[in-house]
Amino acid sequence: MKTPLIEGLSQGMLESYLKARQFDPLYWPNFFPLKDVNRLDASTLIGSVGSRVIGHVISYNVKAPEAGRKSIKTMHFDIPKTAQSRVKDEKEILEWYIARAIQGQNAVIEDLFNDADFVNDSVQARMEWFALQALSLTKIQLAVANNPQGIVNETVIDFGMPTANKKCASVIWSVGNKALMDPMADFKSVVKAARGKGIKFARILMTSDLYDLIVDATLFKAFFTNSSSIVTPMNLGTINAVVGSYGIPPISLIDTSVGIEGKDGTVTATNPFSTTHVTFIPDDVCGSMLNGPIAEELEKPPDVIQAKRGNVLVSVKKDFNPVKVITKGEANVFPSWTNVDRCYSLYTGHASVWA
Repeated sequence: MKTPLIEGLSQGMLESYLKARQFDPLYWPNFFPLKDVNRLDASTLIGSVGSRVIGHVISYNVKAPEAGRKSIKTMHFDIPKTAQSRVKDEKEILEWYIARAIQGQNAVIEDLFNDADFVNDSVQARMEWFALQALSLTKIQLAVANNPQGIVNETVIDFGMPTANKKCASVIWSVGNKALMDPMADFKSVVKAARGKGIKFARILMTSDLYDLIVDATLFKAFFTNSSSIVTPMNLGTINAVVGSYGIPPISLIDTSVGIEGKDGTVTATNPFSTTHVTFIPDDVCGSMLNGPIAEELEKPPDVIQAKRGNVLVSVKKDFNPVKVITKGEANVFPSWTNVDRCYSLYTGHASVWA
């Protein structure tokens, strides 16, 4: 590139900035670590991992019995493109130059990279949304409400959790039902059902909204008090210690928020993890976040500077008439939930019908 996009912004500076920048931690890498793939049509093998099957005790000089092969379900899907751009327009460019002249280059360096931060965060937020929607609802559907400026898929992308793994609360969890709901009994029911299939859970995932209902439930408070040999404050740590002694896995709270910007520019904050579902997982790693190739990285357009933060490609290009600088972030990603058949979902919004 013969001239910089904005004086002070270069390929090297963008690379260095993104490499050194500290972003807020997200949940998706814990559950779906990144996995590079070389194509955009992908498949997931469900049921490839199961309980250990014991060998048979046999006599010497006898042929070893042949074991059956576990039925494995294959799901096929396309890896979609996620992208977000932001424009620094003519007036903003002039204001940046004026501020730099008054305050100096170092004083406004952060503003130079604000758009790079924004587009990277936007793509990462969609990956967070993918992961937490899948884990809590066992499905993903792109709709006007959650993807107002993108595609809308008519069919639900179902990750294939077996119907038998979807349970309902014995009594609907709600503020009005705090005297009747019994979270501990519901947990025991799910753990017992999984134990019958040789599944042991590593943790329980839920939002703080559901956790608040638990600690306010009359039956749970009585259980906690009766189970504690000494006077113990009721908090997440002590609750996990008490329920753990009954074979219930620890509770992990999913506290995060992503903003969905509508076509009118209004941003609505939401937690992608459902407030009516509790998910039981046997391992922290549930699958992979499949990461496909990006065309713009393979065939770099002229007069564009590019840098990557993880799997997100950040590109910056200038335009004219009027002059502007366009910053774009993109990634071709989608979660692959390989152990979905060993996870369970507890729906707290109904006592008999899972939804």
